[in-house]
Amino acid sequence: MQITDILTPPRPIRSDEDYDAAHEALITLIDMAPHPGTADHDLMELLELLVKAYDEEHYTLDQYATPQEVVAFMLGQHDWSRADLAVIMGGRSRVSDFFAGKRDLDRKSTRLNSSHTDISRMPSSA
Repeated sequence: MQITDILTPPRPIRSDEDYDAAHEALITLIDMAPHPGTADHDLMELLELLVKAYDEEHYTLDQYATPQEVVAFMLGQHDWSRADLAVIMGGRSRVSDFFAGKRDLDRKSTRLNSSHTDISRMPSSA
C-alpha cells in the first residue's frame, strides 16, 4: 500500500490536527525516499509546501527567539565559535555588533553561511 492511498486527495492544512497528520505523512515519505516522478514523490513535495506554509503562518521563529539566540544556538550545534562566524560576517567587530543587537545579519552573510546552516530565513531584529 502506498501512502498516497491514505492521503488522497491531499487537503489544505487548516488545524493543528491536520498539520500533525500531514507532518507525520511527510516524515514517512521522506524515510521512504520515493523516486522522482512517482505519486509518492509528488505527494512528498506537496506536503512539504503545505507544512512549510502552515509553519510560516502559525509559528514564526521570532516568536520564540531573537536572531542572536538562533545564531548562538546554531554555532553550538555546529561546534563553531564566534571567531568562525567572524570569517563569514567580515570581522570580529561585526560579530560583536550583531550579538549586541547593533547590526542585523545581511544577505551576504546568510548566503555565505547557507551551505553550513540555514540562517537565510532568520527574522530581522529590528
